[in-house]
Amino acid sequence: MVPVYKLTDYIETDFNGYKQLTSFYHFCRDFSNTTIHIDFYDLKWVDANLSSLFNAMLYKLSKEQNLTFAADLQFVRSKFDILFRNGFFSDGTDADDIQRSTVPNKQFECNDKDGFCGYIKEQLIKHRGMPWMVPEIVEQIQDDLLEIFCNSNHHANTKDPFFIAGQYYPKIKTLKLTMVDIGEGFLPKIHIATQGEIKTDLDAILWTLLGNSTKLYFDQTPGSLGLTSMYKYVQKNRGNLDIISGNGYWSSSYDNTLAFKGGRVLLTPFVGTTINLFFRQ
Repeated sequence: MVPVYKLTDYIETDFNGYKQLTSFYHFCRDFSNTTIHIDFYDLKWVDANLSSLFNAMLYKLSKEQNLTFAADLQFVRSKFDILFRNGFFSDGTDADDIQRSTVPNKQFECNDKDGFCGYIKEQLIKHRGMPWMVPEIVEQIQDDLLEIFCNSNHHANTKDPFFIAGQYYPKIKTLKLTMVDIGEGFLPKIHIATQGEIKTDLDAILWTLLGNSTKLYFDQTPGSLGLTSMYKYVQKNRGNLDIISGNGYWSSSYDNTLAFKGGRVLLTPFVGTTINLFFRQ
């Protein structure tokens, strides 16, 4: 029989939504050389920006477990056409984004710096869901996102693609962007650079947000501050920044709460690093 995984409830850009997708990933890891049917019938909602995370999982499972995936595309198109409009699914028919709400689901090879820069300038910065920004802030955000992309190759120790997708939600005037690499995550190199002082994934995330970088240790050059800069931006502009690496889930929405210093721990983590950015108009 074909293995079936049933998606249920709401998959949103938060801790619970992330857990639902990692549960799918860990279910699939028990199989190899087969096709897994993804059941969308009881799914009520999915944030389309998370298609980049879903895409990264499918890529890794296909590559390492030799898995293929199937779904009732006719049903998915009738209920979640957004996943066709952003390019995550395709059934051979046109799926124009008439609402102009998607930031396309894409993956970039680690050396495709020009392609990624073009995507950020044309698909993200010019999107109708982005808030107005002075040119200096636009340039800073482009630089910060480029640094995050380059780090997936340089620091995450991976040659696999970098996954990205976004979605604008007009009712709440928010554009959500999700970026994923499937490298080794923050902790391994930070653990070495701090001579063992940093021991957990959450502490590694906090160490980075404080403006530290492993570049000084490994490359003898000052590190860039892309994530720290993005954190400052969302603080000033009512945005949100989530960083998930290893089993650590940190969110700026936890600021000024007891959870801030510790974040939250995932019992079924994915790999690499996932970053969610919320831009609010």
